[in-house]
Amino acid sequence: MRPSDPTLSGVLNELGGPRGGNIDPVSRARAENFLMEERVHPDRLAGYESRHPPREATRDAWTRSHNDYLQASVFVDVPETFGSLNSDAALPPAVSSTLGREQVLIRVECLDFALNETKICSLVDLEHNLAVYTGSRKDALTSQGDAKALLEEVCRSLNTNPYAVRPRFAAFAEEMQEEIESADWADRLRDRLGLAHYPSPKIKFGAHPVALMRYKVGEVTDQASHAGTTFALTVPTALDAEPYEIFHPAPKESNFGRTLNLAGCGDECDRLASEVLHLRVDYKPSHILKVGAVTTPVDTSPSRIAEMREQHLFCLRYLHGNEDFGTL
Repeated sequence: MRPSDPTLSGVLNELGGPRGGNIDPVSRARAENFLMEERVHPDRLAGYESRHPPREATRDAWTRSHNDYLQASVFVDVPETFGSLNSDAALPPAVSSTLGREQVLIRVECLDFALNETKICSLVDLEHNLAVYTGSRKDALTSQGDAKALLEEVCRSLNTNPYAVRPRFAAFAEEMQEEIESADWADRLRDRLGLAHYPSPKIKFGAHPVALMRYKVGEVTDQASHAGTTFALTVPTALDAEPYEIFHPAPKESNFGRTLNLAGCGDECDRLASEVLHLRVDYKPSHILKVGAVTTPVDTSPSRIAEMREQHLFCLRYLHGNEDFGTL
């Protein structure tokens, strides 16, 4: 994605292009993502440039203008992400077919906000109520109806908090069964899905509380049809979230995005998880598969970020037969 706006082009080339070799790895990575992107339609890029150009050729000015664009066009009820302008990033039709509708998606949701504003006293309390609701645990003092009511409050919080309208990143459950079934599922999914913004520990809760949500593609497509979007699911692009060094665009040959594994992929390129973006769905208690906590730290030092991205780029080129992808 090569911008035509001279100010934007200047700052991106300064940070991530050939001249940016001495820039800190985080700033360089954020600019590289924009320059490597192959899926943004020219009309979408033109609108991005014309409506929200940076006022000067600096990193901070670009960050502000990019976030202005997100607030106006992406972090809204019907994001530009799922409109005709983003046709180049739409998922293959098979994903929305009758068979594709049955595919199961997963997403890890942060529970900080929900635990602060509901009657759930702790993560242990939430886990207990989930077990009562699903019938795997009995409690003489709490009925399944009582437990469901509390879980509905958690879902209400997830559905209405300040981040609820953003396009949601999700992965396919079938690829993640090993992680889902493991005792340390929260840490392993945090790593494999590239959720570096879920650190540990949190002083109030002792760890970073999360919920594993599970729902079908069909639920996403049904809600998207009611919202009037052109597409229900897309491949994530550099225009769909804040500039972020843990995100990495996928080459156009890939049918899905590819998450950056925080544990590193080494020579196991098949460990790159498939990733999609979809319009928000309204969570219900039946969507909560597990609750738990991220308990281990993750290394996001500049040198580690540079190493992870180098491994990731190698795997993207190898998996999709595109040796030129990411050449700046």
